[in-house]
Amino acid sequence: MAAEITSVDSIVHRYSNYDTPLWARPNSQPGRWHRVGDGPTQYTALTTDGAWAELIRNEELTSESEVSLVRIPMWAIKVTDSLIVDYSTFETAEAAGFNPDALVDDDYDQAQQEGARLRDAGYHGVLAPSAALPGEVNLTLFGPRVIASWGRPPLLASSLSATIIATGSPPAGLLPRARRLGEPHRGLQDHRARRLAGPDGTDGR
Repeated sequence: MAAEITSVDSIVHRYSNYDTPLWARPNSQPGRWHRVGDGPTQYTALTTDGAWAELIRNEELTSESEVSLVRIPMWAIKVTDSLIVDYSTFETAEAAGFNPDALVDDDYDQAQQEGARLRDAGYHGVLAPSAALPGEVNLTLFGPRVIASWGRPPLLASSLSATIIATGSPPAGLLPRARRLGEPHRGLQDHRARRLAGPDGTDGR
């Protein structure tokens, strides 16, 4: 089946120590939805908790004392787009024929292949479950983006309004909710359980 296409008109979030949270040049490191050489790819979260959880996971922070030492800007970015692939739940991805495990797997290979396919098909990005914070959703945008002044209409299609909303560290209490590398994903586990259950909620095997 074909993937569902959705529109996004929302403020998303990303932490960044640079003077911009957006990439106009190709990423120097691979990510879930791109390989090096695929072109610029923008990784954002729909909530600040989702963005902070990505930092905790990526930096492999394991204690509240480590978290409290973080000092990094959190950005808000205004995104309006109508060509976004909707893999925001494991169910929608599976219904479209994409392996739901790959949405949060520590091995990025399948998602990278899918990201290249979606780019080639002309889509602008993908919504997918957060690997770092079960229950949250991330938005990944394909292609270069440049920062525009907050509150002003962007002059270019590649421009996104963005501004720093805070400089600091992840909030207290987020650390135990964040999923570390190698840990099972509660959302994926719940999806598998629902798939195995019968219509009445009992084991349908």
